[in-house]
Amino acid sequence: MANIQRTQVLVVMIISLLIQISLLQAETIASDVHPNISTLKSMVRITNRLGDGSTLNLHCKSSDDNLGLQILAPNKSWSFTFRPNIWGTTVFYCHFTWPRGHSTHFYIYDDFRDGVHRGIPCIYCFWDISKDGPCRFNEATDAFDICYYWNGDPKQ
Repeated sequence: MANIQRTQVLVVMIISLLIQISLLQAETIASDVHPNISTLKSMVRITNRLGDGSTLNLHCKSSDDNLGLQILAPNKSWSFTFRPNIWGTTVFYCHFTWPRGHSTHFYIYDDFRDGVHRGIPCIYCFWDISKDGPCRFNEATDAFDICYYWNGDPKQ
């Protein structure tokens, strides 16, 4: 009976060790394929490009973080960093206002659109904000040519 118990304990230990090794390998593979699963942070930078000397007011938040009101002088920038969640559901919403009653909003980071395993990903999400809508920097073209209407639809 003692031999059976020793054998069972040994089998459980071996299985446990194999599971731990498998999990470590899976974590390594996952962080190579989807860097947002690892400890990478993303950064969003927003620049006032209204173009007429207007101050840009913005207030950004996610479901977990309220980043408060920011006031950007012409051609000035503000940035924040965050760690996208492992479920791929991180979203930061920003409300923008500028003189003469303009008020609009945009999802400045949407993991479905901007996440590292999506179409045109960004770890460093640089945005120029103009009256016509936001444009994100495209590393492939070295230009701010990923542009959207204020309603979120991409410009062609």
